[in-house]
Amino acid sequence: MIDKKTALRKYFGYDSFRNGQEEIIDSILAGRDILAVMPTGSGKSICYQIPAILSEGITLVISPLISLMKDQVGTLNQRGINAAYLNSSLTSRQYAIALERASRGAYKIIYVAPERLTTEGFIAFAQNTKISILAVDEAHCVSQWGHDFRRSYTEIGDFVNKLRERPVVAAFTATATEQVKADVRALLELSDPHEVTTGFDRPNLYFGVVRDGNRVDYIKDYLERHSGKSGIIYAMTRKSVEQLYTRLATDGYQVTMYHGGLDDAHRAANQDDFIRDVKPVMIATNAFGMGIDKPDVEFIIHYNLPLSMEAYYQEAGRAGRDGSEAECLLLYSAADLRTARLLIENGSEDEEVDEDDREAAKRLRYEKLDKMIRYCETTSCLRTFILRYFGEQPANNRCEKCSSCGEVYETRDITNIVRAIYLAVYNTGERFGAAFITDFLHGDDNERMERGGYNERAGFAVLADTPKSTIRDIITRLIESKLLERSSGEYPILGLTPEFDRFYSEKRQISMKFRQEKPKVRPSKKKADKPASYIPPSAPEDAKLYERIRKWRRETADKRGIPAYCIFPDSTLRMIVSVKPTTRYELEGIRGIGDVFISKYGSELIRIIAEA
Repeated sequence: MIDKKTALRKYFGYDSFRNGQEEIIDSILAGRDILAVMPTGSGKSICYQIPAILSEGITLVISPLISLMKDQVGTLNQRGINAAYLNSSLTSRQYAIALERASRGAYKIIYVAPERLTTEGFIAFAQNTKISILAVDEAHCVSQWGHDFRRSYTEIGDFVNKLRERPVVAAFTATATEQVKADVRALLELSDPHEVTTGFDRPNLYFGVVRDGNRVDYIKDYLERHSGKSGIIYAMTRKSVEQLYTRLATDGYQVTMYHGGLDDAHRAANQDDFIRDVKPVMIATNAFGMGIDKPDVEFIIHYNLPLSMEAYYQEAGRAGRDGSEAECLLLYSAADLRTARLLIENGSEDEEVDEDDREAAKRLRYEKLDKMIRYCETTSCLRTFILRYFGEQPANNRCEKCSSCGEVYETRDITNIVRAIYLAVYNTGERFGAAFITDFLHGDDNERMERGGYNERAGFAVLADTPKSTIRDIITRLIESKLLERSSGEYPILGLTPEFDRFYSEKRQISMKFRQEKPKVRPSKKKADKPASYIPPSAPEDAKLYERIRKWRRETADKRGIPAYCIFPDSTLRMIVSVKPTTRYELEGIRGIGDVFISKYGSELIRIIAEA
């Protein structure tokens, strides 16, 4: 029987484990439950796939999305690991055949949706089959305090209790607060789990917050400059997705879209176009992406404000899964706040949750939204902000790889503006939020001001010459510095603190850092004419070989009905082009090329390289 390192080399083409992987594998093989918090792209799947290979019986993987199952199973079978999935995409006959084969031990790994665990047929199968490991992917879905709660996940513990012999239960997630981790331990009924948190940092990702008046033009410009690259653009609502898709597709951009309002066939076709790079840019709501195993996503753009740091970091983490450099950009507009609050107020309500718990959950969502606003408004390092949110203390306060660290700042005396804000909140009775106070100070003589007579009060329009964005920014920073208080809820109210009272009465001075404004750059009307399969500029002399291997990979994948990255990802493709292996021994030195791959494709790949 092979050992873990031989399995890693043979099936996955790696000579060493990533941080945390070996520790988790050893614990699972020793029969201990696991709770692992590992960022997207850190190699969670290997942590249960290698124990599955080395253990007797079957490993069940609970996964929330059909797309993940298909991709993972396709990749595993290409690597010589017998795997299957059991979900609603199969016909009754296909499901019966797969279940019968599973009963005979034809598969080492079986992916199932959590809903499948409550069906009598599957329970009967599981009770009569040796299940050695139960791996729960996206384990945060079990918690109502998480950002993607799914009631079907709460049935997992009951399913385990129905088995004749309890398997090792291994729970994996990319993001989890202490409350969520406590829920995972309790609701999955983990037994003295070994807990591993490998760290949340993704050094290959660039984080940026963009304040741009015309977000559509910004995206067009970005797509022009990154023609052919694969990326995901997240929008807050179905309407936003469809509007952005229509504008980009009409202008000739190779985009597709995904949201919960599309029928199953339409969603599946669009997702397939994205996975296979027919249309390399996906515009989607947050319904898209969990479990998407595409390793070569080179950018994530959030067209709207996400509702929580957990959701944002999980979605942003879908970039650069192969370790390549990638960008995560958030297009921030204060106009998104109203929509965000509507989504929180009108979100789906669980009838089994009492009113107090429902209100507590709503307050938590507002607190999470407030953290997202602070992330967008901060002038400090964005990576540091993210890591501290998840409980890590980075060694340095500057990463030099985010928009904050890359900005040029200037210090301004804002004492008069801050005093004006104090008086505005005081004179209006501490009854309004940041938007109203901003309008009041800027002198927006609207119906609400006239109706309440606020346009006649002292301080109205005193900051008429100050941009509203600057007033809003300073209010946010006053909240961060605890001079102002902001209540939670659909309509947050500003209140003065004792410290702000002392600041005003003692006539203190205050300065803050502001970003220096950059000139706006708009896209040219002439579209760049780059092929979708462009060669990375670092090696233009190898363009011909790159294209030949890429074409072969595409054709080989199409014959097998799998995405091209299931053969090998772009990072491996670039390494092949750089090294140009001409022997099996040289192929073995390419990261991501395993022994099974070499047996299947090695001779053909070497021939293509030799003929180039």
